Amino acid sequence: MEEENEKRRVRIGMVGGGAIARAHVVGYRSVPLLHGLDSVEPVFSVVADATEELASQAATKLGFQSHTPNWRTLASSQDVDLVDIVAPTFLHSEVAIDAAEHGKDILCEKPMAASSGDARKMYDAAMRAGVVNAMGFNYRRLPAVLQAKKLIDEGALGKILQFRTSFMEDWGANPEMPFTWRYVSKLAGGGAVADLGSHVIDIARFLIGDLKSVCAAQDTFIRERELVEDPSKSGKVDVDDYTCALVWFESGVPGRIETSWSSVGRKVFLDFEVNGAEGSLYFNFERPNELQFYSARDPKDRQGHRTIIMGPQHPYGASFSFPATGSGAGFQDSLNNEIYEVLNAVVSSSKMKPDFYDGWKVARAVEAIQESSRSQKWVDV
Repeated sequence: MEEENEKRRVRIGMVGGGAIARAHVVGYRSVPLLHGLDSVEPVFSVVADATEELASQAATKLGFQSHTPNWRTLASSQDVDLVDIVAPTFLHSEVAIDAAEHGKDILCEKPMAASSGDARKMYDAAMRAGVVNAMGFNYRRLPAVLQAKKLIDEGALGKILQFRTSFMEDWGANPEMPFTWRYVSKLAGGGAVADLGSHVIDIARFLIGDLKSVCAAQDTFIRERELVEDPSKSGKVDVDDYTCALVWFESGVPGRIETSWSSVGRKVFLDFEVNGAEGSLYFNFERPNELQFYSARDPKDRQGHRTIIMGPQHPYGASFSFPATGSGAGFQDSLNNEIYEVLNAVVSSSKMKPDFYDGWKVARAVEAIQESSRSQKWVDV
């Protein structure tokens, strides 16, 4: 008979072995140390990648017990409990549906799929199977973002009047960046609006609620890029480098969502501002441990934006590697917190948020933005 306090082993099968795979592995390893979840033992069972060589390299680098160039053997393996999808977007749907049909719990990186139709199929498959299904919208797990949500829900801002958010990076501004699947709409589902926009659309839904309609403009600055296999030839880019969308939320709040991977000088510039009748909030991921808060309820002689520094008293604050106010949380910490919640959901067979429903709703919003840009009209989400 097993002892009551014996650890629950969660055997991980990972599809993809790149940089995000490494970040996920760090997250799994951090759970017992930073979150104190001693009842769970993550086991790195098998990793799949595109070729035998890449899969072998990933297994060695990431510490997996075995590897395969065929993700289907991973999804059907008796040695896998949780399928973690960190592969290119066009593979997400097929992998997730197969994993669900084999009764595996699933964590899927964003964007959820290359189309909202495929995203819906993933959601339906997970619902039929009754498995844990989690979306990799990790920025929800930052202490400052959760503190913003808490202040909004408590009414600290009064009635919400408007919202804006942006996610700007600059790597796409490099004309020497080669042509890859990211620049093909049917494989990536979109450019900056899918890759970066999926995060801020999720934050918008998390903080304000569902989007009702959008009116958008998109542009592509670099329309051809050199092929990796033959630099003398080029591939045609059919995704956006830049997107800006006016939005109406179901709640009646107006707002704006802007994304670009070609904003020179911006690295990971994810920000949002929420304005209410009695206060405002501002967050910028380039200063991830700070939340700016303004309250019109303060005496007039001391009104102004105050900086709230994240610490142990804030959401996930006790899980900082050094739990002291201002000691710092960043991208990896958001992933650590996300994976902690995923493992909790797996061992307790409980629901996880954000889940595949949230991923599908974001995919719907992305497609509505794209349709609005094409038609130059307001489009319902």
